[in-house]
Amino acid sequence: MSSTIPAPSDPVRPCRLPAFSFLAGRGKTILAAATILSSATVLAANAAWAEDTTKTRHARKAAHHAAPTATESKGSQESISVLGQRSQAPGGGMMRAETAARSVQSVTQAYIEMQSPTSSPLDLIKNLPSVNISTPDPSGNEGGSISSRGLYDNDIGFLLNGMPIANGSSTAASNFIQNYIDSNNIASESMTPGSISVEDPLTSAAAGALSITTRAPSQKFGGFISGSYGSFNTSREFIRLDSGEIGHSGITSYASFSNMHSDAWRGSGTSERKHMDFRMTKKIGERSSIDLFVGYNHSFYYQNRYPTMANFYADKNGQPVTTPISYTATFNPLSPSSYYGVHGSDKDQFYSSLPMNFALNHLFSVTITPYYQRGAITLNSASRLQEGHTYAGTALQKVDLNGDGKISTATRADVSTNSMSMNQQGGVVASLHWHGENNDGQIGYWHEENSYSLKTPLSRMNQVTGAQPSDTDTAAYYRTTSGNIYYSTNYVGSYSLNSGFMEDTQFFLNHKMSLTGGIKVVSETLRGQDFLASTASSSNHTFVSPMPRMSWSWDFAPHHQVYINAEGDFRAPSPVNLITRYSTSTGAMTTSGANAKPQYSIKEELGYRYTGDVFLADVSVYNFNVTNRLLSLNTYSNDVPVSETLNTGGETIRGVDLMLSTKPLFHRFRPYLSFEYLHATMDNNLPIAADNGSIDYLKTRGKTPIMTPKFMGSIGLTYTEGPFFLNASIRYTDKQYSTFMNDQTMPSYFSDSLALGYHLPKFFIAQSPVFKLNFTNLTGQYKLGGVYYFAENAKATTGVYGNKISADSAPSYYIQPPFSMMGSLSTSF
Repeated sequence: MSSTIPAPSDPVRPCRLPAFSFLAGRGKTILAAATILSSATVLAANAAWAEDTTKTRHARKAAHHAAPTATESKGSQESISVLGQRSQAPGGGMMRAETAARSVQSVTQAYIEMQSPTSSPLDLIKNLPSVNISTPDPSGNEGGSISSRGLYDNDIGFLLNGMPIANGSSTAASNFIQNYIDSNNIASESMTPGSISVEDPLTSAAAGALSITTRAPSQKFGGFISGSYGSFNTSREFIRLDSGEIGHSGITSYASFSNMHSDAWRGSGTSERKHMDFRMTKKIGERSSIDLFVGYNHSFYYQNRYPTMANFYADKNGQPVTTPISYTATFNPLSPSSYYGVHGSDKDQFYSSLPMNFALNHLFSVTITPYYQRGAITLNSASRLQEGHTYAGTALQKVDLNGDGKISTATRADVSTNSMSMNQQGGVVASLHWHGENNDGQIGYWHEENSYSLKTPLSRMNQVTGAQPSDTDTAAYYRTTSGNIYYSTNYVGSYSLNSGFMEDTQFFLNHKMSLTGGIKVVSETLRGQDFLASTASSSNHTFVSPMPRMSWSWDFAPHHQVYINAEGDFRAPSPVNLITRYSTSTGAMTTSGANAKPQYSIKEELGYRYTGDVFLADVSVYNFNVTNRLLSLNTYSNDVPVSETLNTGGETIRGVDLMLSTKPLFHRFRPYLSFEYLHATMDNNLPIAADNGSIDYLKTRGKTPIMTPKFMGSIGLTYTEGPFFLNASIRYTDKQYSTFMNDQTMPSYFSDSLALGYHLPKFFIAQSPVFKLNFTNLTGQYKLGGVYYFAENAKATTGVYGNKISADSAPSYYIQPPFSMMGSLSTSF
């Protein structure tokens, strides 16, 4: 990007790579061809499911009842035919037979390969009973939000091949988990609501974890290629090359690349995504391995507005709105932040992990997993400032906005506010395992370092077109009259984490019964440093917490299993949320960095499973007690989206999850059903400043927590007829509150999807060509699809002590993306 202020033009956007340009044309020809394009991953069969259904009972118990790991070999199962595997997966891959002594809800490759290749990891699990998913765009590039069993994004751990994603980040990993993996490379996704494994490098996981397992490299040389085109000018190209086993070294690998482009479905702007994955596995004998995974992602898109309920319904009914629900397509110097072109979001992420498993003898083995990731994110915006009213923190700064050498209150100028963050995370998990006749166990250690820096320099921008300089163009930065760069935020937060863990499992009744006990102790030190002169300060907090656990499982009859699971969970505030932010035009505080207390949760679960030859059932009943509940509030500071954390007292959460599916009925049909009933209450009144300045309490005790629908359910059906396949689903999400006082409610809604595909005959080097069409929101409904910003109270009220409390800022919402279609053509070779 140029190091000078851009000339009057459209907003600067990163150029697209020319790769696969023959598939990515924008003309009428490719638009007509879109109906015959489709993409699906038709290589490696769903080995994880096949392995689970063929293991002996003893082997399943010896595996700690854990979900399949990323390092499981799949080479021995490559001879399974793709069509045969697809036709057998329960519920079309929307459910998997599980044996763990806790709730595990999974989707497998049989389902994933039928979905749109642009699907994000959140899109792929939206029909699981325990999750409530909201996504802002149909292209899958902008992330979204997730809640599970009444707890939200920051209470859910995310794992990619065992590597944690965005621990302690500035925002929930759900906002950018789509940047970590291409759907073509996903073998399975497993949600463990309310539970994590003792060795998982996670703490903030009261709601459990989403674990993504990538496909293993093929034993044979080959590859896979796909091209897709669909609604909103969305195009995607993907290629993967497998090396096969290199000589007789035991080394296999693959590398893949994808390129995606899409126009905004509302408002203006485009989005781009370029992604690379590399995985290499070295087998050492039968029980040892080294597994390297490396990924890189660059994405760019324009952020959009999230409307209030009043503005959304006014727009839906064709009535005037107080604020347009989308940013404008043209620049207005009097309101620079209303222009879409100043809201670019630029993200670059690199990440790697190296799980190593070594068998010491027939009894002991060692696992060592180092990992590292680096994320550079810039969120652009703009503000209109007045000379003589330019603050950094609480101090007034003398800044010449128009460059005339004078400070005059009559001078106003539009300024670019590029919020630049750098997040680095590295760690290692090491454990010693033992595997006896009737006893398994492990003892281990986890260390992690995480640093996050945030700088927001204010820069000169074009006053006519709204064009912004590069965020690294220091020559465009404003400086005070004393020569210092004018920052609205300049902060570094970090933490050091040390954890020891141990777990032991005893088997009884010829491995039909198991009892597991364990504990994880975490010591976490948070550090924060504010570098703004007027508010310069440092903070340091250390928290130590034990997290005990136990589980019991009994296979009391063939095909029948019951289990009990109980865990403790600890969550420290993110060091990012120690930041206090201030208005650049008034010096007033916009978000508080007041110290929040750690959250602690106690969780119990009782479950039953039936795994028959045709029918599968899984039901779990749970109870959570949460103290010092931490909530992350999406808000804005100087027109830049930021996150703020606050304590909201205790919560009690109870509910039931149900999953049902079948293997093929009449050799064609595989239905799926999921359902959740959720009852949650807030246990305390929420402290708040009343209008007269005194401290009072909102009457929130007994209220339903925000973003907690009482009922959710999905129905799915997979149908196969020779080379033809179909997968359809419909999901219901009950109403949910967007305020603590329950005085504003987002209505219930339905969402749906449809996949139609055909396996074409083998042709030349195309070993398994597949044509596929994917549809979402088939009815084209225009409805709210999730809560983005929650509030304390939408209406004025009276506190516990009788003081008047005015209405908080109005909540804002995701809009459910409209009807969209994606067509693809893919093949292995």
